[in-house]
Amino acid sequence: MKFEFPRTLGQDDAKQRLSRALGAGRFPHALLVHGEPGLGQHALLLDIAQILSCESPERKPCGACFPCRAFDASALESLLYLIPITKNDKSKPKDGDTVGGGDDDGEDAGPESGQLEELGESIKAWHADPYAYGVAEKAMVRMSQVRDLLGRLRYAETGGRARLVLVPWLESLNPETANALLKTLEEPPVDVYFLIASDHRSGLMQTLLSRCLHLGLSPLPEGAFRQAAESLARRAGLAPVASLLPLAEGSPGAYLELLRDDGEALLDEARRFLAAASSDWRVFADFAAEIPGGAEGLERTARLLHSIMRLLRAHQVLRAAAPASESAPRGEADGYRWTAAALARAGWDEGLLAPLGAFEDIGDVQAFAGFLEESHRAVREYSKPSIALTGLFLEYEAKVAKTRGAPA
Repeated sequence: MKFEFPRTLGQDDAKQRLSRALGAGRFPHALLVHGEPGLGQHALLLDIAQILSCESPERKPCGACFPCRAFDASALESLLYLIPITKNDKSKPKDGDTVGGGDDDGEDAGPESGQLEELGESIKAWHADPYAYGVAEKAMVRMSQVRDLLGRLRYAETGGRARLVLVPWLESLNPETANALLKTLEEPPVDVYFLIASDHRSGLMQTLLSRCLHLGLSPLPEGAFRQAAESLARRAGLAPVASLLPLAEGSPGAYLELLRDDGEALLDEARRFLAAASSDWRVFADFAAEIPGGAEGLERTARLLHSIMRLLRAHQVLRAAAPASESAPRGEADGYRWTAAALARAGWDEGLLAPLGAFEDIGDVQAFAGFLEESHRAVREYSKPSIALTGLFLEYEAKVAKTRGAPA
C-alpha cells in the first residue's frame, strides 16, 4: 500500500512514521500533531483524514473513490469537526422560559444558525488553503459543540467506515470542554479517530495530552523550505520576496503570512522602530505616537513586534555563525559593515541590511529582547498601544542605564 500526503510540504520524517503506522494497522486512536505555526499541521491533518477515508486497496488517497471525491468537496459525512468559533448566538427564550439556567450561557440546544454558518466557512477555508488557515484570537470550542459531537459518536456508523474527529486548534478547548472530552478521547467508540493539531502544546492540560500520541513537526531545511515557500507563493498568486525568507524560520505558513501582511512594509517599519529604540525615550515616544489606537492599532502593533522578534532571532543566527575572531558590530556610523558581511556569508538577501543592521546600535540586546516580549504581551491588554510601548520603553531604558552605571 502506498500512502501519499499531497497537501503537506516537506516533513518527510513525519510522513514516513505515519506511513509505517498506517501500513502496519497501528494508527493511534488520538494523534496530536504539534509544532510552531505554519509548519504544516493543518495540511497534514487533512492528508491523514483523507487517507483514512479512502477506499482504494492500492494507493491512498486515490482521489477517485466516493469518499475522496466527497472529501475534496468538504462534504464527507464521516468527518466531524471541533472548530473554534467566535459567535455566541443564543436562542431567544420562549414565553414562560427562564432566561439563563443553562451551564453554557444557554447553549444546551446546540450551535445556532450564525455559529453553523461560521463553522461551514471555517471548514471550507481550511480545506481550500490549510497553510493560511487560522482562527480569530478569541474563538473557542463551545460546550454545545462538544455535546453535539459526543451525541453523534454514540451511534454506530453504518458500513463500518472510519469516523474522524478533526480538532485543528487544541488550544481552543477550555478546561470544561476538555474535561468533557477526556473519557471519549481515552476510550473512543470503534473506528473513531481523533486528529488534533496544536501550535503551543506546552500550555495545555496534561490529562488531555496524555491521551494522545504526539507527532512533532520541525522547521524545514533550507532547500526544502525555499521550494515550499515558492510553491505557496505561486498558489496564492503572490510575488516571492527573498528578504522575507530568513524571517519565516523554516515555516512555509509563516512565510505566506509575511507575504500577505505586506512583509516589506513591516520590515521598513521595524527599521524605524529600531532606529527610535537606539536613541532615547523622546524619539521613541514620537514614533509610538504615530500608532493608531483601537483594534486596528493593536493588530498592527502586534504584527510589528512579532516581526521585530523574528528579526532579532535572525540577527542571533548570524552572530552564532560568525567566526570567533571577528570583531563586534560597530553600528550605523560604520555603515553596518558587520551585518553586510554576515548577510553575504549566509547568502541572505541584502534587503535585510537596514533592519538587521539596526541591532548593531542596540547597546544591550538581551535587555531589548525582554522589552520586546513584554511589549508584545502588553499591547493585547491596552486600547492605546502607544502608551503601553512608551511606558515599557522607559522601564527598559532605565534598566540599561542602571547596568551601565549611568543616571536614569
